[in-house]
Amino acid sequence: MIDVLINISKIGIRSIFTAKKYDTEILDEDLRRIMFIRNYLEESLLFIKETYKEVDAEVYFSELRKYALELFMKQCEESISDEEKNSEDFNLENHKKEDEEFFNYIYDNLKYPE
Repeated sequence: MIDVLINISKIGIRSIFTAKKYDTEILDEDLRRIMFIRNYLEESLLFIKETYKEVDAEVYFSELRKYALELFMKQCEESISDEEKNSEDFNLENHKKEDEEFFNYIYDNLKYPE
């Protein structure tokens, strides 16, 4: 059951990323996307806890957050220009680390105004 719920929710998360391709010039757009994902996960987590008591909600939540982070990092990597990739001081691991830190910071610290 949990696999079905996770896969259905992954479709929703994927649609957030495919609605508009990642644009390195618009960090604010990424900020809104990450906040939307967090709200999506929090609301679906509440639904799972209320509706499917037999499902491990923490596993559900952690799998979806991990999936959202993977999609975000993939789009960040795809947006790196060839010029930057070919530069002498380019380090993909540093980019990945920065992208993960950005995602986690926004996810953990920013909220929509109430």
